[in-house]
Amino acid sequence: MSRYWLVGVGVASACGRQLHTHEPGVDYLAAIRIEGNHAIETGALEPALALHEVIRDGRALDPYLLTADTERIRAAYVRRGFFEATVTSRVEHRADHAQLAVFTITEGRRAATKVEITGLPPELAPARARGLVALADGAPFDYDAYDAAKQPLTLLVENAGYAHAKVDGKVDADPSRATATARYTVEPGVPCTFGKITIAGKFPASLEAAVHARLRFAEGDRYSVSAIEETQAELYGLGRFSTVHIGPDHRDHQGGTTDETAAVIDIAVELSEANRHELHAGGGLGYEPLTYEARLRGGGSLVPARLPLMTLAADARVALTVPHNFDQTQIQPKLRGLVSLQYLDLLWPRLRGEVEAGADYQTVEAYTWTGEHARLGLGAPLGARWLQLRVGWLLERLTFSKLDPAVDTQTAQEIGLDRPQLRGAYQASLVADLRDNPIEPHRGVYVDLRVTKGTRLAGGDLSYLQLTPELRGYVSVGGSVIAARARVGAIFGDVPVTERYFSGGTSGQRGFSDRQLSPKVPSPCVPMMSCKVIGGAGLIETGVELRHKLGTLWTLPVGANLFLDGGDVTNKPEQLDPWNLYWAIGAGVWSKLVGDLKIRIDLGYRLNRTEAPDPLSTDGWYKNIALHLGVGEVY
Repeated sequence: MSRYWLVGVGVASACGRQLHTHEPGVDYLAAIRIEGNHAIETGALEPALALHEVIRDGRALDPYLLTADTERIRAAYVRRGFFEATVTSRVEHRADHAQLAVFTITEGRRAATKVEITGLPPELAPARARGLVALADGAPFDYDAYDAAKQPLTLLVENAGYAHAKVDGKVDADPSRATATARYTVEPGVPCTFGKITIAGKFPASLEAAVHARLRFAEGDRYSVSAIEETQAELYGLGRFSTVHIGPDHRDHQGGTTDETAAVIDIAVELSEANRHELHAGGGLGYEPLTYEARLRGGGSLVPARLPLMTLAADARVALTVPHNFDQTQIQPKLRGLVSLQYLDLLWPRLRGEVEAGADYQTVEAYTWTGEHARLGLGAPLGARWLQLRVGWLLERLTFSKLDPAVDTQTAQEIGLDRPQLRGAYQASLVADLRDNPIEPHRGVYVDLRVTKGTRLAGGDLSYLQLTPELRGYVSVGGSVIAARARVGAIFGDVPVTERYFSGGTSGQRGFSDRQLSPKVPSPCVPMMSCKVIGGAGLIETGVELRHKLGTLWTLPVGANLFLDGGDVTNKPEQLDPWNLYWAIGAGVWSKLVGDLKIRIDLGYRLNRTEAPDPLSTDGWYKNIALHLGVGEVY
């Protein structure tokens, strides 16, 4: 079974409104029934009815509310294009004074759509505007889809340089012909340009150059809302401002106001400096069938007042893995300490320079390693913000001790545990992030290409090439999200011990426990509980997942997911066989307890190659099952 994590989140609870009991011998409304509906499900109609308040209070039916709910149901049909729909209501009485409110619907024909857009400025192609209206000509009419197109149409015209654009809409319904003509009338106003740009707020003067470098527009440029939004994102991304507000400046700077229909739009950029100091701390408890684990983390950062583009940071992490029998010889401590310095706009705008130093003491399944490292790095977007390049140099010294008895002399020599390692390497990564939301994506693509070249020219004694590309994709279908990924890792030449690949767990192949999809020693090993994972030089991880929100439970959003995961880790890259991976199917449930913090529980079942089960599983019928508790999305 995989590691269970108890994260530090608040526990939310909710209680419904208390139901009132009705008086004996007095009529009371007991239930609501809707009949005759086919196009709109009862579950989409009934929750919005006001009569639920009467049921909750244990009162008799209110004729006024009955009439209001009748019209409310008909309005829902009209919004869907059922202009001929009729809704009637009646009350049925039972012997026990219970009342039943019944709504009977005759839907009629649904109107077909016709879309007309007039008044577009000449530089905007009609087809481009028409593409923003989700309703197709001849398709069933839907008022929500009609109404949702107004804002995108307005934004389209504004981005063409018309700051005062307005889009009015109306629907001409013809019930006799079952048609609905959605008419959008565009009033673009005069073409506009950006005028004087005023930057205001209390922040160090040395940040002004960084602010100006992130403006995506200049005085005299054609007006564009997108340019304003991009600027706002750039200034927030700088990490030095708590609030950023950018909008038209209606002051004439002489004490009055400007004409709000003018062709030149002055812009005010208002900034508030963020706190320059930060402390963070956290912790968690974990459980596995064989061990307990506790983790602590703490640190902080400081932005010097005289160097507001610099960030000094420190981070410390402590973890302790303890077997259930509390055998002191099997306790696994893990310690890590890091200090770093980052400087923004190092030589030119958006170029980040980084310096990092750290020390580790890590006990894993088969050995303990200690090490110190230093890292230098440069990072910058390549034109667009979504495309980031990072290059760096790493020097790390590693020492190994406390080898498990399962690791024989030959294995220790083969993977480098019998001697210290000095790793010097040049690193590069190229990331293209086109997701709509990096935390909970619904659409888009994510590409991550990582290359590490270990060479004696970098100061180490290992010569190797490490390639780790990854591709993720997301598609929204109705109310569901389909997510897919493929990740490959390969190390050629000398293999650094701490770079060896492992899979399994909440973010790997979920048919295995954390790190348990890996070459093991001894091999073969019987019983399985004596196996120790050592990692490999070749990795494949792939999978597809269907994510769907089910609704709410006590005001908390809940959902479910189905997944198929594939993967393998081998001693050498050339041993990887994409046609013979370990495969697992599974399902999970999730909820958001605090804000966007998603907690999920996944259950994976291995489908093939079960002759090498997860050593943390037992020999029962569920030996090929792994249970995972995770935070956030898998990918």
